[in-house]
Amino acid sequence: MTLKTVLNLESKYKLTADEIQLIYMTFLAQEENGSHTEYLKQWLEQCDGQTKLRSLFESLKEKGIIKKNYNPEKFIPDEIEFNQSFLKNWIKQTGELGYELFKEYPSHMLINGKLYPLNNYAKRFVNLDEFAFYYSATIKHSAETHKKVMEMLKYGKEHDLIRFGILEWVASQKWNFIEELKNNGAENLIADSILLED
Repeated sequence: MTLKTVLNLESKYKLTADEIQLIYMTFLAQEENGSHTEYLKQWLEQCDGQTKLRSLFESLKEKGIIKKNYNPEKFIPDEIEFNQSFLKNWIKQTGELGYELFKEYPSHMLINGKLYPLNNYAKRFVNLDEFAFYYSATIKHSAETHKKVMEMLKYGKEHDLIRFGILEWVASQKWNFIEELKNNGAENLIADSILLED
């Protein structure tokens, strides 16, 4: 997440730096984001986080970031109920979905002894931030759609079905094609039509 993104979120939602940090660490600690609890644990134990946690949590509820009727006895990241409007804007601002897609997308493939790049976005975008936002906008900043995209990408990689560049994957929403192959049991029928526009 860039400093500009942090400042945009702070400004829009009147968040403090500590609140942004807690939100970010909470997302990282959630199972769907890889269960990176080490950052939250370090913050709680070494950065005086334990004494700040309750007041930050209540402040986030007052600001409508966390649902106001949510009153847990313990801070369990996977159970935190964030406001859906905030979640969508967070996803939009941070571009995190696009970064995850880029990280997981195959970097290249070998065709007839030649190596072809698959994750090249430079013909259309100046930097990875622009690509990440483009992808997020394509899926309407939906975490649910992104989950499906990543599931189909994983399936496609496991069955050697990813035969197009990342720009084609997004622009043509190729995850729907992979899902169709999966549902029809046709992953072995994919032909020699290899599209490499990147």
